[in-house]
Amino acid sequence: MNREEPWRHESFGRAWLRRAITVPCYSAAALGLLILTPALLPVLLVTGGVLRRGLVFVRCLVLANVYFLAELGGILVSGYLWLRHSGWRRSPSEAYLAANFQLQARWARVIFAGARWSFGLRVQVEGTDQVPPGPVIILGRHASPLDNLVPAVFAAARHRLRLRWVINRWLLRDPCLDIVGNRLPNVFVETGSQEPRGQSARVHALASGLREDEGVLIFPEGALFSPGRLARARAKQAESGAPLPVYRHVLPPRGGAVLAALAALPGADVVVCAHRGLDAAADYRSLLSGGLVGREVLIDFRRIARADVPALPEDQLRWLSGVWAELDAWIDAGAEPPQTE
Repeated sequence: MNREEPWRHESFGRAWLRRAITVPCYSAAALGLLILTPALLPVLLVTGGVLRRGLVFVRCLVLANVYFLAELGGILVSGYLWLRHSGWRRSPSEAYLAANFQLQARWARVIFAGARWSFGLRVQVEGTDQVPPGPVIILGRHASPLDNLVPAVFAAARHRLRLRWVINRWLLRDPCLDIVGNRLPNVFVETGSQEPRGQSARVHALASGLREDEGVLIFPEGALFSPGRLARARAKQAESGAPLPVYRHVLPPRGGAVLAALAALPGADVVVCAHRGLDAAADYRSLLSGGLVGREVLIDFRRIARADVPALPEDQLRWLSGVWAELDAWIDAGAEPPQTE
């Protein structure tokens, strides 16, 4: 672990061994998909007609092209930035960090815009004026792979807020998130880790000493929502006898990372990033079913003053459960059956 960056938790060799696999694979996928698209289009058009899916498969092909080309572009630009700013130095320059923050924001904007355009999403965003100033702790709902991008697009990029992410290690399979994400101050955590205290300590170090143009982003559910995960969480809750709210659209929030961030930033407000509509693309099966086509997506940022957050950790856990119960009720109030093309 680097003494200067105590949130780091991976050796240099292990990271580059992984990238030696992911970078060529993603680059080949980007170029191969682009070359094959003209041949795939008529096949997908006919398949969509036969299965009565309309243009769903074509839309998915467009989004796949956007995603993999964004990956290829991000890999190339990250290499350029590494050479231009002498990224191999032990202490990276402020210009190098700023350029990588900007690259991360642009990568997220391109992919989200690709999803918005290819599926005809109608996106309404409220409360972005409540995000600044920092330092701030942003808590995000996690019900779709796309909602990882929401804080980066509508909070970080729009308000020039430098977000420090606490995200799942599984996402290191994405080479852009791996390369750029490890250049920037972020923590990649492992769900079900055998060292929860160690991970909390890394989050505490990550969140400590943030400036007015910085924030830390946490997804308290710890995993992508699914009915199966919710059922298992309810069963575990019943076994423990804990008097927690009964959720329908979210998973019970985990307190480790949130409590660590609150302890590290005793004066920081909390912003809840809520959304409904993106859960129509909770996985690849629902994406291919067309549930996201023409969907109305509502994104809402709500700021909670630190004075309204309890001071004691045990009270903070109950407060967090209550916040997630309010989020669950807000989602339920606007729930609607999936739309198909």
